[in-house]
Amino acid sequence: MTVLDALVEALRGATRHAAGSDAPPVALLWPDPDGEWRQLVAPLRAALPELFVLGPYAPDDRQGPVIWLKCVVDRALPGLALPDDSVPVLYLPGVGRQELRAGDACPAEFQPLIELQYRGATWHQSNGREWTIEAFLGSTHGLGLDIAGDRPTADALRRALPLVAATSVEALTGRRLEAEDFDRLAVDDPPRDLLSWIGQPERFRSACEAARWATFLDVCRRQFGFDPEEDGPEEAASRLAHGGDRWDDVWRRYAEAPRLYPGVAERLGGVQPKDLLVDQTRLPASNDAEERALATALGEIVALGHGAACDRVLVLEREHGPRRAGVWARLGRSPLALVTDPLARLAQGATTVPSGESLDSFSRDYAERGWRVDRALLDVLAQPLEPAQREIVDRAARHLYEPWLDAGARRLQALVAAGPAGVRERAAAYRADPETCFVFVDGLRFDLAVRLGELLEARALRVGVGHRLAPLPTVTSTAKPLATPVADAVGGVASIETFTPRLGAAGRPADANRLREEMARRGFAIMGRGETRLPVGGVTGGWTEIGQIDELGHKMNARLVSQLEVELQAVAARVAQLLDDGWPRVTVVTDHGWLMLPGGLPKVALPASVVESRWARCAAVRGASTTDVPTYPWHWDPDTMIAMPPGIGSFVAGAEYAHGGISPQECVVPVLVVERRAPAVRATISEVTWRGMRCRVRVDASVAGLRIDLRRNRLREDTSVVSAPAVLGDAGAASVVVDDTHEGAAAVVVVLDGDGNVVASEATTIGEAR
Repeated sequence: MTVLDALVEALRGATRHAAGSDAPPVALLWPDPDGEWRQLVAPLRAALPELFVLGPYAPDDRQGPVIWLKCVVDRALPGLALPDDSVPVLYLPGVGRQELRAGDACPAEFQPLIELQYRGATWHQSNGREWTIEAFLGSTHGLGLDIAGDRPTADALRRALPLVAATSVEALTGRRLEAEDFDRLAVDDPPRDLLSWIGQPERFRSACEAARWATFLDVCRRQFGFDPEEDGPEEAASRLAHGGDRWDDVWRRYAEAPRLYPGVAERLGGVQPKDLLVDQTRLPASNDAEERALATALGEIVALGHGAACDRVLVLEREHGPRRAGVWARLGRSPLALVTDPLARLAQGATTVPSGESLDSFSRDYAERGWRVDRALLDVLAQPLEPAQREIVDRAARHLYEPWLDAGARRLQALVAAGPAGVRERAAAYRADPETCFVFVDGLRFDLAVRLGELLEARALRVGVGHRLAPLPTVTSTAKPLATPVADAVGGVASIETFTPRLGAAGRPADANRLREEMARRGFAIMGRGETRLPVGGVTGGWTEIGQIDELGHKMNARLVSQLEVELQAVAARVAQLLDDGWPRVTVVTDHGWLMLPGGLPKVALPASVVESRWARCAAVRGASTTDVPTYPWHWDPDTMIAMPPGIGSFVAGAEYAHGGISPQECVVPVLVVERRAPAVRATISEVTWRGMRCRVRVDASVAGLRIDLRRNRLREDTSVVSAPAVLGDAGAASVVVDDTHEGAAAVVVVLDGDGNVVASEATTIGEAR
C-alpha cells in the first residue's frame, strides 16, 4: 500500500464511519487552511473518483466554486453521474475548520458550506484539528511513521510530497525519517520521471527548469536509448509496452502504482504491437478484449444446467483470475475479472445443499459452511459494475444461487413439518447477566454476523459465534420479543394482522417500546445511541440497539449490499465502545435473517379470501380456512396457523429482499459473545514534573504493576531515552533520569501495561521546569 492508497482509504473510512449515524452523510468536507495537500490533487483525482476540489470553475477537472460544490452534493448537475451510494469528498484548500464553525463570522464566500457540516461529515483529527501532512504520516491515528520534528524535515517532506505519496508505507516504516530521507526521493529516479513525462509531457516539461530538463534528456538517451524530443511520448509508450533492457524497470515501476501516472494508460492504448512476442498484458486493448469475452461467457451460462453452469464459472475463474493482479485491474478496467472470484466461490458452494436429518444437524451444517454461499452472493452484488455488466452478472449469479437457495429452504421446511414443536423448543430466550450488555441488531443474518466477528477480532477482541433458531414466522414483531431477556413475559395474540404477541398480565402488544419498558422495570440499563452506562449494583444487565439492516433491505432490495459494510462497521464500533467503557461482556443478538435474490423471489399465489393479512413470506390464515400453501403454528399461539410459501416463494411479486418464511437464511440466526482478550487497563497521567534531568510522573491506574518510559516516538521502544522503564509504586508514582544530552528535546511520557502496550501518554519537553 502506498501513502496515496492509505490517504484514499482514510478518506473513504471517514465516510463509512460517519455513515454509521442516523443518516448517511451527504458529503465529507476536507478542510486544508494552508493548502498543504494541493500537490496530491492530480493523483487523487485518478484514485478517488468522488473527489471534488474548491477552486476556479473547471468541471472537467472536478473543480469549481462553492455553489458548484453544493450542486455536486445535491446531485443537481445534469452532466455529473455519481453512484447513489457514493459520498462526495470536498477538498477545501484555503478553508479552515474553525472558519466553517464560526457561523456568521465565516467569510461570506464559504458560508454556503456551513450547513454541510451538519448534513455531512468533516475529516479531521480526533483533537478537532485539520489533518496536516505531518499529522497524517506521524500520528497513531494516521500512518504512525517516525518523523523528525525539525523544520528542515518538514520542508523536505513538503517538497517531496508527490514522491512520498508514490512510496509504499512499508518502505517508510521502521526507521526515523529525516530531511535527507525525503530529499533522496527527489533525485536519481529516471523511471518515475520517464513515466511522468509519457503521461503528461507538456506538464512535465513546464515544471522542469532548464538544467533539470537537460539532465532528463541526457538520462533518457544514455540509459534508455531514447530521445524524448525526437522520438516523442508515443514511441516511449511503444517501448514501454514491448519492454527489454531498462524499459522493464520502467514497467515494473508503473505496475506498482499505475494511478500515480495519469495519461500513461491512454498512451499504451494507442500502441500497435510490432510482433507476436509482445507481452499482451501490457496492452489495455488486450485486457478490454478479455473483458468482452468474459462478459459473453457469463451471459451464456444461464442456458446451461445448474451443474454445468457451476463448472463453467470455475473454468472462467482459472482463465481470468490472474488478471486481478495486473495493472488494468488496479486501474479499475477489469471489473469482470474481479467478480469471477466471488462468482467462483458461489459456484463452488452451490453444488452442495445444507444437509442434516434433524433441525440441530441441519442448523449446524448451515452455520459451519452453508452461510459462505450467501456471503459469496453478496460479494458478487457488491462489485461495482457498469449497468450492462451488472445485468449479465446478476443473471449469472441468480442462475447459480437460486436452485441452491430453494433446495435448502425446502429441506428445512420438511424438517419443520415433521416436528413443528421442535422450532419452538429451540427458539430459546436469553438469560440476564449483570455483566452482559445485549446489543440488538435487526436483521443480522448469519453471514453478516461472521463478517462482524472478523471486524471485532481485528480490534483485538475475543469473539464467539453461535447460532439458534428464530421463532416462526421470521418477522420482527414475532421474533424480537424472543431476542430479549424478558421473553418469559410474552405470549398469546395481541394482533395477528401484524404477528404481534401480548406482553404481561395487561396483554398489551409486545412492541419495541414496551419491551424496553419491561427490561427497565427489571433493572436493565437501557441505553440510547452512544450511551454506555456502566454495570453497577442493582443493574440486571444492559440493552441497546443499533443498525438499520432490515429497514434498508426493505427500502433498497438488492442495493442493500452497498450499505452492509457501513452498517457492520458501526455495530463493531458500538460493541468496542461498550467494552472500552467498562462492560465485561457484550452479546450481539438479532431477531431474524432474510432472503435476497436479484430479479425477485418467485411468486406464489394465495387467495386473499383465506388470510387475515399477507406479507411477502408469511400470511395469517383466517379462522378455519384452508389453503394449498403449507401452514405452520405461530410461535406465540400454536392454535393460530401461519401460511408460508414453499421453497423461496413470495406472496408479493418482485420482492428481492424478504423474510417471514422458513429457510436457513431466515431461521438460523447468530449469537455473538464478545469480550476483551485481557482485562481492560485504565490509566491517566495526572502529573509530569521535571527537576533537572529527573522526570517525575504520577498515574491514576486501575491495576498495579504498570511502568513508565520516556520516548521520542510513543510507539517505538527503541526511541527510549532512559536506561530502563520504571515501575509505578503503590502511590502511582515513579521517576526516570535522562542524560543531559537530550535536554530541550521533545519527548513523550508513556505508561506501559504488562505486555508492553501503551495505555496512556503525554507529551513533554526534556528538562523543562513547570
